[in-house]
Amino acid sequence: MKRPYIVINFAMSSDGKIASPSGKQFRISCDEDIKRMYELRNRSDAVLVGINTVLSDNPKLTVKEKYVKNPKQPIRIVLDTNCRIPVDFLLLDDKAKSIIVSKNRCKKEFGDNIENLICKLDENGLIDLNQLLTQLYNKGIKKLMVEGGAKVINNFLKLGYADDIFVYYGPMIIGGKKTPKISDKAFDEEFNLKIISKKSLGPGFLYHYRLIK
Repeated sequence: MKRPYIVINFAMSSDGKIASPSGKQFRISCDEDIKRMYELRNRSDAVLVGINTVLSDNPKLTVKEKYVKNPKQPIRIVLDTNCRIPVDFLLLDDKAKSIIVSKNRCKKEFGDNIENLICKLDENGLIDLNQLLTQLYNKGIKKLMVEGGAKVINNFLKLGYADDIFVYYGPMIIGGKKTPKISDKAFDEEFNLKIISKKSLGPGFLYHYRLIK
């Protein structure tokens, strides 16, 4: 299967949490890691998130000129099975092209820079990544950055769709049994990671992994 080169990037606390107990965006990354994240976005053809992340945080998913001079804005992709995204949300603005991926055609009115991509569901009721990645590759997306949330990252890892994995570990403990983390359930089988590099970054640490297949 031809698919984009996939980079998964996220930050987590020292106890493995990636958001606040309410699920809202919670700043774990330091300034140095935020700059690195924007540089990574700038080198990607597209950046992908799930609808729960969009509804919780209303992100722009653009590259800020504060961190990257003359940025190249990636295509913004949202996995939105039932087309729940409000039409006034930030990533539907005219700053970059966006793709809303849903199981049926959305009935909402979007701007000219918004594409509604139809994709079948897998056996778990999630967007079928095999079909989606093939479609994205055929659209010219050769490097895809996956930013979240937990369910989306979990599904990419479960299927082995990760060429590079960057994890920033912030020196904090968030706690809470229901606080979002990468996987609340065990995978069908374990997978191993190879550490490509590790370094201190601000007050925390950045690890670069690859899957051992």
